[in-house]
Amino acid sequence: MSWAAFSVSLLVRSKSRGEASVSKRKKTDPEFEPEVIDENWDDEHFLAFVPQQIEADWHEKWGPLLKGFPLNILFAAIRNDAQTGQQSVAKACYWPDRATFREEREQKQICYFTEPMNAYFVRVVFEKTTEKWRTEKVKGETVIRNAFGSTFEQVMLHTTIDGPEPDEC
Repeated sequence: MSWAAFSVSLLVRSKSRGEASVSKRKKTDPEFEPEVIDENWDDEHFLAFVPQQIEADWHEKWGPLLKGFPLNILFAAIRNDAQTGQQSVAKACYWPDRATFREEREQKQICYFTEPMNAYFVRVVFEKTTEKWRTEKVKGETVIRNAFGSTFEQVMLHTTIDGPEPDEC
């Protein structure tokens, strides 16, 4: 069984951490458009990731059920310490909890948690009829971020683009 984390990653800048869902922002909004980051980093920057998808042969029982779902979900940001100016990476990696897997006629879903667990989890939903993806990042019982996409890549970029919450890692 391979636990390689991510096959594709994009380095993008996101200065805004507004309350609006990334999926509800218009692609023409300047704050939404990805920007290649140069070496002159002046504030906090967030990274967006597209994780590898689980393959049918990943596990005898779970592989066929979870085929297409993310192997894991990584939230990361490069942060500058205000006092020292030192840069550091803040990250939180979420792994699937097979006990949370549910399959119904119209959808499949599973929740992802960090190890060790924090106050957050990510729910990933695949709508079978439309073949669209949806994610919800939850703190306690409150959905703090959600993303929708017609492709796996689209929803994962929208899910991870704002990086981790300040108290997440």
